[in-house]
Amino acid sequence: MKKQVFRFLLLVLTLSFLFNITSCKKDVNLPPPNLGENYFPIVMGSWSIYKVDSISWNDFFTPVKIDTFSYYIKLKIDSQFIDNEGRETYVWRKYYKTDSTSWELTKNYTINKLSDRVETYEENMRVVKLAFPVKNTTTWDMNAFNTFDPTSSYYEDYDIPKTINFITYDSCAIVIHKDQETLIDKNYYKEIYARNIGLLHKYVVEVEKEINGQWKRGYFYTYNIIDRGVDN
Repeated sequence: MKKQVFRFLLLVLTLSFLFNITSCKKDVNLPPPNLGENYFPIVMGSWSIYKVDSISWNDFFTPVKIDTFSYYIKLKIDSQFIDNEGRETYVWRKYYKTDSTSWELTKNYTINKLSDRVETYEENMRVVKLAFPVKNTTTWDMNAFNTFDPTSSYYEDYDIPKTINFITYDSCAIVIHKDQETLIDKNYYKEIYARNIGLLHKYVVEVEKEINGQWKRGYFYTYNIIDRGVDN
C-alpha cells in the first residue's frame, strides 16, 4: 500500500514538473504583444500623396469673406540621423503642388518613433501623433512637448474598416485630438490611420461663430490619401 502511494505521488510530481517545463517553453515562444506600432510604419523612401481641401472665413470683410482652396501635399520619409538626445530620427519632407504646378519642397519635418509614442516636429512644433498601445483606453496629450494648450487625445475606435477615396482599408484607427464646441467657437481635430500604411485622413476645424451659429472667423481643411509608394 505504501509503495502504491509513493508511486502515485512520484507520478504527480513528475507530471507537474513536465507541465511547468512545457508552460515555460510556451511563454518563451510567445510572440511580442501587438501594440499598434504599425499604424505609423517607418519605411525609407516611402511617400503618400493627399488631396487637401480647405475653407477660410475672414470677418475683416462685410459680409464675411469665404475662400476655398484645393491642392496636393506629398509627405516622404527621406533620410535619418541621430538627434541630440541619441534618438533615431527620420526626415519627413513635405511637398506642395496644385493642378497646374510641379512638386515644390516646402518644409522638412522630423519623426521620432519611440516605444510608447510617435512624435513629429512640424511647423516648429513637436506633437505626439500616436500613443501605444492602440486601444480605446489609451489617452495622451498631443501638446505635451510644446506651449499650446493640453489636449486629451484618444482612440475613438481601432482595427475597423474605413473607406477613403473609394478604397476600403481593413484595419484603421480613429484618433480624436480635439472635440470642443461652444456657442461661439468650434475646435475639432480627427485623424485616421491604417495598419502598415499610416495617415489616411485628417479633418481639422478651428472657427469662431456668431451666436446664431454662423461661422465668422477661422478655417477648415481635410487631407485624403490618393496615392502612395516607395522610391528605391
